[in-house]
Amino acid sequence: MTELNDFLSQITTPKPVRLFLPITGNDDRLLMQCVLEKGTGKHFNLLFKPGTLPVDRIDRATSCLINLDISGQSISLESNITNIINKQTLELVIQKSINHEQMREYFRVDCTVPILLKSLVPEEFGGPEDNWKIPGTTVDLSGSGLRASFTTEPPRNTQVRLELALPSTETSIVKTLASPVRISKLTDKLWDAAYQFDEIEEEDQDAIIGCCLVAQRQLLRLKVKVKGK
Repeated sequence: MTELNDFLSQITTPKPVRLFLPITGNDDRLLMQCVLEKGTGKHFNLLFKPGTLPVDRIDRATSCLINLDISGQSISLESNITNIINKQTLELVIQKSINHEQMREYFRVDCTVPILLKSLVPEEFGGPEDNWKIPGTTVDLSGSGLRASFTTEPPRNTQVRLELALPSTETSIVKTLASPVRISKLTDKLWDAAYQFDEIEEEDQDAIIGCCLVAQRQLLRLKVKVKGK
């Protein structure tokens, strides 16, 4: 508890942050921009622009995720809503903090989406040997990397352009630069590969984290149903 109090004391507020807000009756989380203000101990407030906070649709039984940058480091706060003060203010209490190094394990979820690997060399500059594309399917996904399966062997020790088709109301294509962490041959026609994201836009990383949160919530719901039988 003291560690979390000390963590909040290091944040200079008011601080612009990004909130993944759980919505009642919906697996999707609403991504919102807001401002964090410190409270007492592990408590803090989030302030919103007038008319943007869907007060009547907030799922208070599910934890929230708040992303912020501290001295150039990406930090996430898993927190619970303790009070809806008014239509512009939420009071929350922090449960744990997650840094970038922890993101891979913490948010890694089973998630199957199409993936495409491409050469770093632009088509107009490279020769035929550089204009390759390798399709695959993710096995699991996180905000900082993924694991995927391929029917064609991916290049080893080579940075690639990586594209993901994230499921949503409208399919979202996320583009990033990535490097292989591990490539293993499973059969004559199947390879398993893990990639870490080297360069990714903040909005694209938010989209991936949002997708992971939805998948995580669906898996938890499935576990509850199975246990209830």
